[in-house]
Amino acid sequence: MTPGDGAGRRPSGLSRRRLLAGIGGVGAVGMASGIGTGAYLADRETFANNVFGAGEVGLTVDGTPTNGVVTVGPLAVDRTTFADRPEPETFEVEASANPVRVWLATDCPDGDSLGNALEVEVVVDGESVTGGYRPLAEVERDLATGVRIDAGCLDPDGDPIVVEVAPYLPVDSPDVGGQATDLTVRLYAEQCRHVSEEQANAPGGNPFAAVVCEETDCPECVPFGKADFGASTAVGDVLPLEMLLDGAGPHQIEITGVETKDDGEVVGVAFRLRDADGDSGPDMCTVVVKGGPDRDPDPVAVDPVDPETDGIVFAPVNPKNGTRYGVSNVTIGVCIDTVETGGGGDCVVCDDEAVSLASLDIGYRGSDEQSIAVVSTKGGTSGTLFAGRVADGDAFTLDGSDVTRKGKNGNTNGGGPADRLGPEIEIAVDGGATIPIHVSCSEPLAVGMRFGPADEFEIVGGTTTDDEPLCGTEAN
Repeated sequence: MTPGDGAGRRPSGLSRRRLLAGIGGVGAVGMASGIGTGAYLADRETFANNVFGAGEVGLTVDGTPTNGVVTVGPLAVDRTTFADRPEPETFEVEASANPVRVWLATDCPDGDSLGNALEVEVVVDGESVTGGYRPLAEVERDLATGVRIDAGCLDPDGDPIVVEVAPYLPVDSPDVGGQATDLTVRLYAEQCRHVSEEQANAPGGNPFAAVVCEETDCPECVPFGKADFGASTAVGDVLPLEMLLDGAGPHQIEITGVETKDDGEVVGVAFRLRDADGDSGPDMCTVVVKGGPDRDPDPVAVDPVDPETDGIVFAPVNPKNGTRYGVSNVTIGVCIDTVETGGGGDCVVCDDEAVSLASLDIGYRGSDEQSIAVVSTKGGTSGTLFAGRVADGDAFTLDGSDVTRKGKNGNTNGGGPADRLGPEIEIAVDGGATIPIHVSCSEPLAVGMRFGPADEFEIVGGTTTDDEPLCGTEAN
């Protein structure tokens, strides 16, 4: 996906990057109405009453008439390398009657872990509009106040707005595999002939401008651990957690309250999260109580966030008899900024020649889009490991299988495979000076380290030839 040079084409002066970066994928298209959804298709003169205006104002999404609410998703993704990221989804927006101006807004971010971890790139009419991948929740906050998306009135006889959306969950993100999220897109349209461009672009022209998203005291809620319940549980019991967050030390939950059926089966619990020493653990933000056949019960928010639940949290209700199932396990989400991690011992430190890297993930953190080429050098090696254009937020993977290695231990002249990186790579930016990075582990290399004259290249992940992850720096 290559950014183009169409910046500034909309009369509002707002880039398509701001307006569509929050869309995570196209699933079902839902329709609803009313102020509660924030969806409007109306003449500006009747906007306050939330009705359709005169003059046949309307839009379609993928050829289907919509009253302004588009449900995007559910979108479920797994962590992956940049090279194996999912293919983009595509949808089209058209005017169905008269030329219209169109504004788009989303709901404020709700703090779910996938929304904070998921990144997307959006291409509109062949132009990359996000400048790389951006966290979904980050752009949802911007989009809640609405942006205008038409390029000087959307004509029903003209070309539709074609949007490609590519989701990507980086390999170094929290483990949210199997989860899903969706996005509510709200549209507002008005006839171009009823309102002048001056009015539309005035400070009060954006119908969503007054929306304010509340600040959250939990910037990112991530899965932390899971506790299994036995046949009976009582106040004072301490249950160990199966840790779900890489790098987090052992934790437990201490039961502070229970709710039972007449037969003593526990259907609800209250508890405190604590570490192995008995001290309070990180702040909990969600609790999912599993019971019965429901594999994906709704999470219960812990609000305000705290190491202890605010009272009893219950298992789901059996729809057949109206009674609650017994608690089988609970899964806890915590605020990532309250977690202390120490590497967990599950990664490999790259500072010993006994370690070899099979792959390396590198992120680009520069302000300008660049054309780069990465080659293997020194030690009788060669081979192009990556070539392409990157923008801020992009990442790419270097694979040892692309290294050509000479000699008896190489993969030429019948020497057998040598699918490892090293001893060095060189990154050439727009054909200019090269940036060397030593990758044989004879020198320290860790996730979080940066290279380049402006620190524009960052190590964001990697694996050893034993399929173990590369450790981070002390700050990562």
